[in-house]
Amino acid sequence: MSALVTTFREPIAPRAVTPIERRLLGLGARVDELMVRLWMRGDTRRAAIDASLRAYLERALEFYRDSRFLDAPETFFAPPPPPATVVETPRGLVPGGAVVDLVFASAFEPVFPEARADYVRFRENAAVHVRWWRHDAAGRPTILCLHGYASGNPYVDGLAFGARRLFRAGFDVVLYTLPFHGRRRPAGATKSGEGFFGPDVARTNEAFAQAIFDARRLMRHVECEGGGPVGAFGMSLGAYVTALLAAVEPRLAFAIAMIPVAALPELVWGEPLHRLRREEAEAHGITLARFRELWQVHAPLERPPLVPRARRFVIGALGDRICPPGHAHALWNHWERPRVHWYPGGHLAQFRRGRALREVLGFVRDLGLG
Repeated sequence: MSALVTTFREPIAPRAVTPIERRLLGLGARVDELMVRLWMRGDTRRAAIDASLRAYLERALEFYRDSRFLDAPETFFAPPPPPATVVETPRGLVPGGAVVDLVFASAFEPVFPEARADYVRFRENAAVHVRWWRHDAAGRPTILCLHGYASGNPYVDGLAFGARRLFRAGFDVVLYTLPFHGRRRPAGATKSGEGFFGPDVARTNEAFAQAIFDARRLMRHVECEGGGPVGAFGMSLGAYVTALLAAVEPRLAFAIAMIPVAALPELVWGEPLHRLRREEAEAHGITLARFRELWQVHAPLERPPLVPRARRFVIGALGDRICPPGHAHALWNHWERPRVHWYPGGHLAQFRRGRALREVLGFVRDLGLG
């Protein structure tokens, strides 16, 4: 295991903890570890070698390692227009506004030409699904919420992000479903998110390109509808997308990354949960070094943020065993050590999460929003 992978797994102590907090973060860590063991139980599959996939990934590596994608982000993350047609479905009224569902065509086309034939197979993924908590009064600042891996249910995500509380505080809240998740899950998939990650690691690059493309189209739609400034709030995988969005979208009002993964190759190579994915990559000739080259096209730590430092906020979990706290610490350093909050819990058992969400509300209010 490389030194960099080990660094992301090393315990960190960003602040002092009380005896009660120490017990909470220990419990949170145990819950995460238990879930990892449950997810891995019975997984004795051996990575099957697909010669055609191996050759395909060799060609993909040559394409994605092109330095122009880092030097000129718009070559991979092309600025999109707003959607031409958006279908709205009312979901209910709330004091001062309404909850509506939006659907529009993604219009995303993979950047790697050879990936296009694979991508068109996923018809469900071609439609973008959004739930918008919208005030009657136009011009409200908007919080774009990006969920974690295997999520994408608007009811669950609304609870996770505290949508009702944020709405009552004066913000519009947009719950955006990432590619291959929720109602965008491919037919026959056994879980939300299936297709985003898998043996075809090149598809993951295009999934991130689509995640950014669709999010920016959604931002343009909110602006066209009279919305105020739009900032992003992401959790876990959604925090990774938030950090990436903050590096390519100059109009983003703020960026909040909660329990983030900051470096995907290090996560895949360093965490037992991803053993099978690592073995699949290795079986097809992808070493850690080549994995970094392949995925550098969307790596947030490879790109300077465009959002000003005062408008960045990182939230980490001291007992996180899914996305270890080293990832939040690395992103915080990359973001020039902006405002940060550490809560005493794990990735799943988020003890004192309520205080973390209050910190989010305080942060955006301190920016003069809300």
